[in-house]
Amino acid sequence: MKRVLIAMCLIVAACGGEEEEDAPVAWEDMSFDQRFAFMEDVVLPEMKETFVAFDAKFEGMTCVTCHGSGAADGTFAMPSPDLPPLPATEEAFAEYVKDPEIERWGTWMFETVMPRMAEVLQIAAYDPMTNTGDFSCNGCHTLEGVEQ
Repeated sequence: MKRVLIAMCLIVAACGGEEEEDAPVAWEDMSFDQRFAFMEDVVLPEMKETFVAFDAKFEGMTCVTCHGSGAADGTFAMPSPDLPPLPATEEAFAEYVKDPEIERWGTWMFETVMPRMAEVLQIAAYDPMTNTGDFSCNGCHTLEGVEQ
């Protein structure tokens, strides 16, 4: 009987350990390898679906689409200098979005991409009304004239 109890305790302990390994880890607490797997298994499929719904040209979306040369060199650094830089001031941005195509993309990025990416990463999306949140446009895009 004692051996059965010990065996049961070992089984329960082993199962408990597996559950801890499967517990979700916050983005900021993930190792590089965990982030890589999460990006490959969760983020890329989610964002590819989001981008393709906006423009079918993203059907071939890969890590390079967002990470650019960072995908090739293995750093995956963000923000990516290979994405179009955004104006660094409100005034310059207001001028920038006067172009109808840029305004269309900017609206979609702000209303769809940024909140979806923040949700997937479990990071609060930036809210310009309250000036709160940790994930914004410059999570992916560099800002003109601002050293990253």
